[in-house]
Order: sequence, then structure tokens, then C-alpha cells
Amino acid sequence: MNSSADPALTRLTLWHYRLPLREPLALGPCTLPHREGLLMEWQGADQRVIWSEISPLPGFSDHDLAACTHQLQCLLHGTGSLEDRLNPGHPGLFPEVRFGLESGHLQWSIPLPPAQPLPRCQLLRHDADPRTVPQTPCIKLKVGRAPPAEDAQRIQGLIRQLRDGQQLRLDANRSWTLDTARDLSKRIDHRHVAFIEEPLLPGSDYGAWFTATGLPFAWDETLRETSVTAIEARLDTPGLAALVIKPMLTGLGRAEGWVRAARARGLGVVLSAAYESNLTLDLYTRLAAHWGLTGPQGLDTFEPFTHALIEPIRSQPEHAARPVLGREDLHCLGHWT
Repeated sequence: MNSSADPALTRLTLWHYRLPLREPLALGPCTLPHREGLLMEWQGADQRVIWSEISPLPGFSDHDLAACTHQLQCLLHGTGSLEDRLNPGHPGLFPEVRFGLESGHLQWSIPLPPAQPLPRCQLLRHDADPRTVPQTPCIKLKVGRAPPAEDAQRIQGLIRQLRDGQQLRLDANRSWTLDTARDLSKRIDHRHVAFIEEPLLPGSDYGAWFTATGLPFAWDETLRETSVTAIEARLDTPGLAALVIKPMLTGLGRAEGWVRAARARGLGVVLSAAYESNLTLDLYTRLAAHWGLTGPQGLDTFEPFTHALIEPIRSQPEHAARPVLGREDLHCLGHWT
């Protein structure tokens, strides 16, 4: 982890956090009354401190917070130097644990660009008022819960209000058959639609998608559920426009691999948050700059939170006045040297 110029890592403190939400957050298969996770505080001999986060997303992660906590504590209680115990190359790590280790190593080892505002795709949830259109360059609309005819009417109503240059991304959360999507595609104006994220039911073949609908699509869950080899063989599927990458749920190394693969094929990349704290949202803006990502990113997830952790959010100035929870508001799970 260290180059000759890097300060030695001397101490790791593990914290559990629980952040209140403005209201319960409905996430498809479950509803969150609060958001909780782990913070890793990396400390150096020169008083340097960095933070990394492990926060599996209920309903989307394969392993819950208790399992991630247990796996990380087993590593920390192991033998060898602290740096060896924090090696993200340990076999069998859960993606969220690997992300916490990888993002800590990355921040410790190289100077990343500072956190700063970047274009975000503003999220409209299922219950949002379609008559109120945000004046932002990019809007993401959740669809797929209502009957297809109702979805099409809602999409078209929103499209009619868009200004020139405004981009619409749809997220169907794997709700449709190809026939349903074909029918819906005939009812909407394609001009503003950048892509539909995960439109088809799990396990569907996208080979006939573009011929049937004429609409671009993007993969999200598919990237986590299918082997890297199988996905790379399908990155030339007609109509595939972008990869939506959630580093918390894949691990940072795998996320960076998808960025390289997408760039090699001319595909778009959307860095997408999984309702992490402000610390990781700020890290994502630093990664976007580090990786040279352009266009609106999927980081519009801080609105539900009532508080920030450790410090104000730096990448979203409109939320910088939120109250901050400090170390005294967290539960310490231990120190390791």
C-alpha cells in the first residue's frame, strides 16, 4: 500500500453508524426506516486520517451488515501486519467489504482530485408529480410498477415538458417482457430517451431488444449477477448504451474494470450510488474525475438523509448545511494496530 512517500498506516478504527431518514425509503423489495453501515477510519503516524465505508443495501446486496461486520472483524483479528490484514486481495471477500478495503487503500496510496460538484441525474421516484419537471440536464424516472399503458402515459407526459437538450433516463427495474417493452416503445417519443435501465425480466436475452423497440438500454443488476467473462462477450449487444456501475455492490476494482471495458467499446458509464453516506458520495465525485467520466452521474441519493457523517457533504452544496454526526454519535467496534 505504501510508497516511500506515503505515511505508515498505524491504526484502524471501526465504527457503526445509523443515519436517520426524512421518511421511510421504499426500495422495491424492502423499506428502510434508516440507513446504517460501517465506517473505517484509517490513521497514520503523521495524524493523517481517511475514511472508507461498508454499507450493503438491503434488498440488493447478497450479504447483510451483520455478515459484512463479521467478515471484516475476522480479518482484523487475524495475524500479520495491519496492512496485510487490510489487503483487499483476500479470497472470498463480500463486494461491500472489498469496496471498503479497496477505497481505503486507493485514498491512502494516491492523491485523488478533491470532491466537487458534478452533473447529476435527478431522480424522480414512482410517486413523483409528473407535472413538475426539474430544470436539470438529466432526469431519471422510475417506471415498471404501474401497468405499461399507465407508464407510457406518464413517460410521454414528462417528455412533452422537456426542454431541448434535457435527457431522460428510465429505470424499469427488470419489470417487462420484450412484448411489453415493444408495445410501450410505440407509445412514447424516443427523442429525449437516453436509455432504459434494466427493462427486461431477470434472465432475459437482449439480442432482439433494439430491433423490437428502437430504444437504447443500460445494464445495472446484470453486471453483478453475470460473470465478467459472459458480460464482456455481450458488450456489443445492439442497443446497449451504457453500464450503470454501483461500486459499493461490486467492489471498486471490478467497477474500474467495467469503466475500462465500456470505454474500449464506446459505451457510456454512469457511476451510481447505493444510498451511501456523504463520505462515499464525495468519494464518487473524486473517482469520476480520476477515471475521466463525463456526463451526469447517478449520485442524486442524499436527499432522504437528515444528517451527514463526520463532515458536511462537499459535492452537493445545496445540502452542505445538514447537521453533522461526529464520532461521538457513532458506535465504536474496536481499534486495531
